[in-house]
Amino acid sequence: MKDDSKTKRKRAHKPYTEGELNKLIDSLCHPFFKTNEGYILVDGLLHGLVEQNPPLTIRKFIKHNLPKLIEQIEKKTKEKQSSEY
Repeated sequence: MKDDSKTKRKRAHKPYTEGELNKLIDSLCHPFFKTNEGYILVDGLLHGLVEQNPPLTIRKFIKHNLPKLIEQIEKKTKEKQSSEY
């Protein structure tokens, strides 16, 4: 018979915490924010998948990512307009 006190049971647990996943997403997406604004949207989508709370995700996107997205779009619009003249 096995001695149950020495047997370790494998616990079902997530390999990464929510915070670790969010840091991973940030480290993958944020360096590309200035090269392509699509990465800002991907960042928000991935955080939403991790959080699984749409109202919270939308609030966080509006607070943190929307200003960056608007800034990038305005910058590209100005660059386009200046190159046309």
